[in-house]
Amino acid sequence: MNGHSSDLVPIAKVPHNERIQKIIEEFHNEYGCQPTFVARVPGRVNLIGEHIDYCGYPVLPMALEQDILVAGSLIEEYKLCIRNANPKYESLELEITANEDITIKADKDGKPYWFNYVLCGIKGALEHLNNEVSTGLKLYIDGNIPPASGLSSSSALVSAACLAFLYAHNATLNKTDIASLCARCERYIGTQGGGMDQAIAFLAEKYCAQYITWNPLKATKVILPEEATFVVAHSLAEINKAATNDYNRRVIECRLASKILALTQDNIKDHSIINLSQVQKMLDKTLEDMVALVYQRLPKMIYTKDEVCKILEITEEEMDERYLTPNTRHLTEFKLKQRALHVYEEANRVEKFRKTCMQSMNGKANGSNNNQTRSSGDENETLNSLGNLMSNSHESLKSLYECSHKNLDLLVDISSKFNVHSRLTGAGWGGCIVALCPKDKVKEYIEMLENEYYVKHCNIEKNKAKSYIFATMPNYGAIVYVTK
Repeated sequence: MNGHSSDLVPIAKVPHNERIQKIIEEFHNEYGCQPTFVARVPGRVNLIGEHIDYCGYPVLPMALEQDILVAGSLIEEYKLCIRNANPKYESLELEITANEDITIKADKDGKPYWFNYVLCGIKGALEHLNNEVSTGLKLYIDGNIPPASGLSSSSALVSAACLAFLYAHNATLNKTDIASLCARCERYIGTQGGGMDQAIAFLAEKYCAQYITWNPLKATKVILPEEATFVVAHSLAEINKAATNDYNRRVIECRLASKILALTQDNIKDHSIINLSQVQKMLDKTLEDMVALVYQRLPKMIYTKDEVCKILEITEEEMDERYLTPNTRHLTEFKLKQRALHVYEEANRVEKFRKTCMQSMNGKANGSNNNQTRSSGDENETLNSLGNLMSNSHESLKSLYECSHKNLDLLVDISSKFNVHSRLTGAGWGGCIVALCPKDKVKEYIEMLENEYYVKHCNIEKNKAKSYIFATMPNYGAIVYVTK
């Protein structure tokens, strides 16, 4: 990695930044030496396109200012020393010579230890390096992304650890390669993610969101309307998606729906895993066509495991081995119709969101060329169009994908009464909403949420409520700062 190409993770000198300076000082206090580098990976907020990345469809996230920082220094012994700035997180030391040395274990409650996410990143990096370890590392980690909030704190931690280890070993990786690697890394924790979090972490650019497509991984700038501000509000309901089977259940339900929708005499015996996007391409149909096909081929609200096996002409043992994950093999019922409908309709919303942003930009460019300015009516129409897509997305996530939470729904309802559109962002089952708010209403909207949700509903003091809600703009992606 070096700083001479826009395709590579940038490397820069340590900036005059309070958080960076603080982690360098705390590293010295902890280990008695200076770190040689600090890897920074941002969190993200997904504007629209939830639970469709692992189905092969484009998504539209942006990076946040909040991030994970990993300060590191090289040591001669082949071992890892891992410390966290937050004293509630325990430390870890272990020897490393190969990725087989690293085992990812859950705690007694079945939840991942915080450092498991670090180990996922290191394990993936070792695999990429073919276990050619040349140095050990002292690592000191600090993050200001709220955990379990749907803002990608866990993925940022995996990515920052992987980036730190690869940098320490002088690896050369471009942004798309390391994003793909980090997406694979997180699966060591047991989550069958789709790669959106890692893609935006490395491919993000300041001032714009990214339209991210797959196979090959590619990010295309999406300029958001100037009059739009995105506000993120925490529901105070937290969920660790690696600690339950809710997330993986949706993944395999989409997987099974794909197989049934693709059934023809030619491919009925083909047991390769395909996703809903591949089915659309195979059948050469529009997204609207696919919605109609779901109603036709998946008419039932619930399918039993036995029914799915009969349709696919496989045994339960074959279904477990080929299509299910270890934490979903006990399931006996699946909602295939609802999940597939959400995916195809959400994919359509992403395309409409992107097109609306492009039309807004083109309208401004044409107005500028003609020495005209766009009317406030045009701007309001654009924001309303984008907002309606976000509101429809939330309703689909609530009703069809069943991954919302009563706190999220209440935040969305309160926002709608203020004429602000919003939706859950991230995996769901807790975490945050993202709201599209006109610039001139942001202060008033935030204050309204503080009063109506945090103070009245959550019984939180007004001054504390401010820490759970913030306005944000698109930020830049991962970077390595060198201290010497």
